[in-house]
Amino acid sequence: MKKNIKNIIAIVFILLTGTTLKAQDAKYIGAMQSGLKMFSEAKTGADYVAASNQFERIGTQVKTEWLPFYYAAYTQLINNTTLTNTDEKDAAMDKAQELIDKAEAINPKESEIFSMKGYIKFMKIYVNPMARMQSGMGAAITDLETAKALNPANPRPYFILAQNAFYTPEAFGGGKNVAKPKFTEAAAKFDAFKTSNPMMPNWGVERNASLLVECK
Repeated sequence: MKKNIKNIIAIVFILLTGTTLKAQDAKYIGAMQSGLKMFSEAKTGADYVAASNQFERIGTQVKTEWLPFYYAAYTQLINNTTLTNTDEKDAAMDKAQELIDKAEAINPKESEIFSMKGYIKFMKIYVNPMARMQSGMGAAITDLETAKALNPANPRPYFILAQNAFYTPEAFGGGKNVAKPKFTEAAAKFDAFKTSNPMMPNWGVERNASLLVECK
């Protein structure tokens, strides 16, 4: 999963490098390029934390842009996948929640933010699923349904819900048979998805395709 995500981030970095910038945007874009490069090259938990800190600093300085806090949160979410200690995993997800809350405060009607909010809640549940599934699942799904309502064309909430179904045991209403039509729907959304802003989130398509194959 991390390899696929890094490929997408690397593409975004290349696109940004070739973007014609206004003078007032150059400092912000340059800082974001640095953060994206750090993310794409990260190999350890410490690397991901450093990249997240870079994005957080940008957000703190710029104040009006939600994307730095979004990527700071996303980087913490990926950092969580490198960790094995449950306390450390919880701390990473708590930090991700704090950061995405800052993004939401700037843009409370952005579908991508609610997609990430739901994703973070799912990942928090996965740290201790037996203790958290019953109480936490509803809030995660609500965020992802909100993301769909805000932008029905956004494929990420569909993918995140499909991935959750894939990893949920059949006894709890999940499994490959449940996930397959969800991945298929997400794949159609990814095929149709377009954005003119290369800095906007554009991840998930490769992971969605990989898991869909596993459902067949």
